[in-house]
Amino acid sequence: MVAASIFALISALLFSLAMQNQKAALSHMDDLSGTFVSVLTMAAMFWLLAAPSIRWELWTSDATKYFALAGVLFPALGQRFQIASVKHVGPALTAAIGAFLPLFATVPAILFLNETITLGQVLGMALLVGGLLLAAVARGVSWRTRAFYLLLLPLGAAMVRAITQPLTKAGYNILPEPLFATVVVTSVSTVVVGLMVLAVGSPRRIAVLDRGHALFALNGLLIGFGILGLQLSLTKGPVSLAASLVSTTPIWTLALGVFVFKNERLQWWHGVVAALVCVGAVLIVTGREVG
Repeated sequence: MVAASIFALISALLFSLAMQNQKAALSHMDDLSGTFVSVLTMAAMFWLLAAPSIRWELWTSDATKYFALAGVLFPALGQRFQIASVKHVGPALTAAIGAFLPLFATVPAILFLNETITLGQVLGMALLVGGLLLAAVARGVSWRTRAFYLLLLPLGAAMVRAITQPLTKAGYNILPEPLFATVVVTSVSTVVVGLMVLAVGSPRRIAVLDRGHALFALNGLLIGFGILGLQLSLTKGPVSLAASLVSTTPIWTLALGVFVFKNERLQWWHGVVAALVCVGAVLIVTGREVG
């Protein structure tokens, strides 16, 4: 359980770094082309890491279909929605709606994977979601000034990321091979986003190398290692734990903004948010029934 928690928190940190990077990258490349560069980088990275150790008979496992289906959704559609959301509604609102990820992930895990959840964990999730929404509101995010349909972008990103977690967990119940799983997931995602580029994008924009390629490639590395951390968390713990702790991404974003990138000032509500999120995370980790 401790290892699962550590890997999930590392993933949240990497996802928050990626979100900071995406805003800069979008000033050099359109969101669809950037998504392709990002996902292609992930796939190349995992093939390089896994190729020497992959046993080719793994491809015939029943688990592979779960990993492939997860790859259709994330990082392909997840990155497509998230990068577009950062472009249109900004990272703050994108991260805030991501707070609902534990709810989207836990319900199918309970229904289809027979996972259990305690009253303490429900309370922990409520505190976690409340703290993350407070972070968005206190930062001046105005829900009234946003076109409603644009809220579907961050909501779609959160839902896609959430649904892939029970899917991947179902695969791990058959074949607990996280590195192989990430190869399948990112390879399928590359094909999916590549088809999007051919259908509605401009392949010529990808062929001309510029600063946008470097920034989106960096995004791919950050998201890629974040996905690997999430996969490791799912192999060692339940979906409810991984989803809840990964959803602390906005808190890491706040911390990076205050202490590293210096684009956020420390306010009174930071302490309230930190307290809610910390107590919520502790309840989620320690609230599982024993035996």
